Amino acid sequence: MKMNPVSVPNDLVFGILTYLPVKSLLRFRCVCKSWRSMISDPSFVEAHQSRSASALLISFPDMCDPDRKRTLFCINEGEAHRIPGFSHWNISQSVNGLICIYGQYSPKQSHRCNSLGFDPSTKTYKILRGWMADSWGPKYEIFTLGSDAWRIIKDAPEALLDTRGICLNGTIYWTKARAIEIDYSRVVMQNSMIAFHVGEEKFRWVPLPPAAPVWTSDTSSMIQIGGHIVIVDYQEVAKSISDVMIMWKLEDSLNGVWSQKRIMLPECWMQGYPGLGPFCVTSIDGGEITLIPNHLFRDWYVVHCNLEEESPRREVLSGLPQNDWNVPYPSIYCSEVSEYAESLVSLKEICRH
Repeated sequence: MKMNPVSVPNDLVFGILTYLPVKSLLRFRCVCKSWRSMISDPSFVEAHQSRSASALLISFPDMCDPDRKRTLFCINEGEAHRIPGFSHWNISQSVNGLICIYGQYSPKQSHRCNSLGFDPSTKTYKILRGWMADSWGPKYEIFTLGSDAWRIIKDAPEALLDTRGICLNGTIYWTKARAIEIDYSRVVMQNSMIAFHVGEEKFRWVPLPPAAPVWTSDTSSMIQIGGHIVIVDYQEVAKSISDVMIMWKLEDSLNGVWSQKRIMLPECWMQGYPGLGPFCVTSIDGGEITLIPNHLFRDWYVVHCNLEEESPRREVLSGLPQNDWNVPYPSIYCSEVSEYAESLVSLKEICRH
């Protein structure tokens, strides 16, 4: 008996394929012309990206190497995979599956601000970099992917943005604690947040909540959750004083409207996770934050905390090196962490336009 072929609706095929990993989709583009056209379509790329599972990129420095060469690892579901070919590099925040990997220093310029941004109105990607130019203060340049030259940014902030920025809805955000001189004998530290509009290529200051303590890089982290910029303040947790983390969510960046949420960690927090502080915080899949010790010991692990249930979950990491590190002590300082979700966004296609 001759079997009639079964016709599967295109919208059903579209939905099924968006759940597959990138490597599989790159192979499936060779199945037929219609599949190749579907997988290459911008609407499919966007739908697939919204369903991609998040992973962590962590860059570890060799503390005994004079050049502080780094090794880059991708961590997914507790498994760490070494990414070959990268040393002496830092990583930017991931934007639509793209990351900027850059060197920290050059002979004439100290590049300390390197951020990748995306302008959703024009679908363009840009890299913003800043450095200290001797006694003239910081300078900033911007590069549009697909162009052939860097451009100077005028009316830039006088302070060097030496932390990694987060790009959200076409704007890159940074936090920085700056010294404010009260009089000749007294200087105080004050929070500041700077935003850069990727499309307009302009900086602006974001009003901050007056009740917030001074955010420092080793006791606070800036992340994005549910389409909002969030500052996670864990000064007292890192010092084993309290088991409460405070989250400041930016509701309106133009008017400086913030909301506050207190995350109460269980009483067994300090006892159950010795050596956790200091640590850094990142977000995974929106509804969960991940705490990563700055000093990772032989027992490599991270701690996940669900924002709704407020319950921590420890995840032991495997695949990280035990004997490769040239260090005289058993801990490695983890200074670069980035959330990453694989994507079909093509760097070649971006640079062609």
